[in-house]
Amino acid sequence: MPESYHYFKDNEDIPFGWEPELKSLPTDAEGVPLFVYTKRGLERAIPAAPGVELVGDILVGVKKITTFQGQREIIYDLGVEIAQLEAEKAGVDLVVLPEEEGDMGILEIREAYRRKVDIGTPKMLG
Repeated sequence: MPESYHYFKDNEDIPFGWEPELKSLPTDAEGVPLFVYTKRGLERAIPAAPGVELVGDILVGVKKITTFQGQREIIYDLGVEIAQLEAEKAGVDLVVLPEEEGDMGILEIREAYRRKVDIGTPKMLG
């Protein structure tokens, strides 16, 4: 489920209309492909834990906090404490890997998150 940079060299133009292939992905109960947008691009969504039901959205993918790779990114960016709050809001368990225990995240990203929460604007964590 790689993004365009996996197919084309840095100095190579991406053909007009190129789109990633979604047909090979598993789907949710409605037949929507299960993918998640991460910093690495578009990826096959892997549930965060057994029993987590993923719900796809053809435009934005599944919610990051419900996926294994999404939780890794949220913990890296925001730290375990905020990731736990987001997991609780989404109704999923946060899986913290041993090397992530106590992770504080990136100060600038945590501060931006807190400013958004404090003024009540919607968050785009997914």
